[in-house]
Amino acid sequence: LRPLAVAIGTRSGTSATLDELTSQDRISQDTARCDAIMDTLARVVILALLASATSALNDPARVVPRPRRRLRTSALRMAHTNIYPYFTINDLEKAKPHLDQMVEATKSEEGCIYYGWTLDGDKLHCRETYSDGIAAAIHLDNAAPLVGAMLDSGAASLDAIGIMGTKEDLSACKEAGDGLGCEYWEVWGSFSKFTKVDSEQKATADFCTIQPVFTLADQAKAEPFMKQCVDATATEEGCVYYGWTLKGDKLYCREAYIDGDAVNAHLKNAVPIVGAMLDSGAASLDKIEIPTWSKFTHPAKH
Repeated sequence: LRPLAVAIGTRSGTSATLDELTSQDRISQDTARCDAIMDTLARVVILALLASATSALNDPARVVPRPRRRLRTSALRMAHTNIYPYFTINDLEKAKPHLDQMVEATKSEEGCIYYGWTLDGDKLHCRETYSDGIAAAIHLDNAAPLVGAMLDSGAASLDAIGIMGTKEDLSACKEAGDGLGCEYWEVWGSFSKFTKVDSEQKATADFCTIQPVFTLADQAKAEPFMKQCVDATATEEGCVYYGWTLKGDKLYCREAYIDGDAVNAHLKNAVPIVGAMLDSGAASLDKIEIPTWSKFTHPAKH
């Protein structure tokens, strides 16, 4: 800008003549006039650039849309990890404070989907599901001292504990599970329809799970029936999640429904398919359980 300012300055009017000013005075005055003109031109250029940028931003044809960010959340994850512990109750009244303590402690775990205790005579089962293997591992670390205290009190004894999830999720929680003697069941096929809620809903009071266990005689022969069950159950509005898990020659179907009516609807849908699998000789049914919530509950959160 300085050469342009000098040129403008030499053409500007001045009250001094060359005869009246010394050479040094003339240089000082020209320099001051040049600096003032430079400041003015700089302001003009900046304002022009700002005006041009504003015009471009206000022109819809020239605005480039920004891509939207995709939210990454566990609620979108189709897989989940179940923990299946079974106990024998020796003294229910003595066990109750321990059970309540575990429910309250688990409520603070972000990765917990649901948690609660079920009773069948002297048998105690904890129904619990987590968003992934890492969340399951966190829970096992938190729960181990509380479960240990209940066992040490003599109120209950541990019969068995298993973890069901994808190969990746089982790997993530294996270290924590090994310390408790867990067995591991790998998911063969699964889907879920969890809905996130902020607090316990009335529907969770009727939440039902079905827990069938089979022995496989021929897995390759059984798989078409297993897939048929998954596909048929995916159409059921009352199903929360459904899928098969494997441990050696043992086959377990992990499945949950919003209420008893949804269970009945599923059984009408699935019994012919499962019956065909059994009739084919591909598998045999070991047992089937339908545990319900006891008073020791934690609402489904996701």
